[in-house]
Amino acid sequence: MEDRKMDLYGVGPKIFKPTIIFGVAALVISLIFPRIFLMTFLPSAVFNILGGILLGLGLAFLFISGTAMKKAVAEERLEKSGTFAIVRNPLYFAWISFIFPGSAIASQAWLLFGMSFVAYYKFLQYIPEEEARLEEVFGKEYMDYKKEVPAIVPNMKELL
Repeated sequence: MEDRKMDLYGVGPKIFKPTIIFGVAALVISLIFPRIFLMTFLPSAVFNILGGILLGLGLAFLFISGTAMKKAVAEERLEKSGTFAIVRNPLYFAWISFIFPGSAIASQAWLLFGMSFVAYYKFLQYIPEEEARLEEVFGKEYMDYKKEVPAIVPNMKELL
């Protein structure tokens, strides 16, 4: 009998470690050279509001997805409903699309937008490893799910 036990974090640490290192370096550079690397073309309040909206959306998406995933892992089943019905990796999607850009906007440090690019690059590099494990554990069920739901760009037809 195959081992159906799943790791709650998957390849997340491999994706986020270099992303956070980049983010810290970008933030330090932005603080050392604010005239070059800080966005000042709008009032700070505008950046705070826009960044806050993105952060709020991202954190809500992260919470909803994380709660569903934690429950599915505990029950040793494949989660395919809710946010997982529109994108296979909603937690990575939340970070890449909302949280990292929201942080860049709220802090006014445009270099922080690079965190999304680093995370997406690392996602593409490491997600095959996570998907291979999911195929091992869930077999045809995961293969069918993989055919129906995109990896990181949400399935817009499911939202309409």
